[in-house]
Amino acid sequence: MTHNERDDPYRRRNSLRLPNFDYSASRVYFVTIVTGERKPVFLDRRLADAVVECLLQVRQHTGCKVYCYCLMPDHFHALVGVGDSGKSLGKICGAFKSLTTRAYWRRSGEGRLWQRQFYDHLVRNESDFFETLDYIRMNPVRKALALTPEDWAYTGQPDRL
Repeated sequence: MTHNERDDPYRRRNSLRLPNFDYSASRVYFVTIVTGERKPVFLDRRLADAVVECLLQVRQHTGCKVYCYCLMPDHFHALVGVGDSGKSLGKICGAFKSLTTRAYWRRSGEGRLWQRQFYDHLVRNESDFFETLDYIRMNPVRKALALTPEDWAYTGQPDRL
């Protein structure tokens, strides 16, 4: 990228990350990752099952904590604790997106599975944590995909706070 491209606000991509913030610190984040063009690709149960398996593999491989997750037809929510993993939130989400994209391609998907970036919110306190956990769990109920959070196969709480 040339100097002029960096200075042109219409040519550069805006970063969703906070500059100079330590995303590898021992914190908990509310993460949202959205599919490309918001395609509801996870209506395919085989792909949805594979994505949840990928999440659990990333959790095991990186040592991060996944306090809650919900895979919706066109997006993914999670409460992720970087913990003692030594990995940044970007590395953890990047590993998840990479692994799940390969699973998508193996099932005849083409192109990008996810949008370029992900969204994160730093969980500030215990109240924020439990409100966010409830928001994630209730997502399929709010979208009329399930009557209760327990009815949705793609919600889980692998780790406890």
